[in-house]
Amino acid sequence: MDWNNINIQFGNELRKIRETRGMTQETFALYCDISRAYYGRIERGEHSATLDICRKISDALGIPISELFANLP
Repeated sequence: MDWNNINIQFGNELRKIRETRGMTQETFALYCDISRAYYGRIERGEHSATLDICRKISDALGIPISELFANLP
C-alpha cells in the first residue's frame, strides 16, 4: 500500500466533510481543537493524522471514528 496515497485520500475525505459543512480550514481546525497549519497538512496529505487527532475530528463532527475511513480503499 502506498501510504502517501492513503494520506492524500484521507485528506480529500476530510476536505469533503469540511466543505459539506461550509467551514473554512481555520474554523474547522479550531472546532477540532488542533492548529490550522497542522490540519492543513493533514488535508493536503502531507502529514499522517494520529489516532488522537482522528478522535478529535470525529468528536467534533459527532460521528464514529470509523466513518472517517468509510470511503477509503
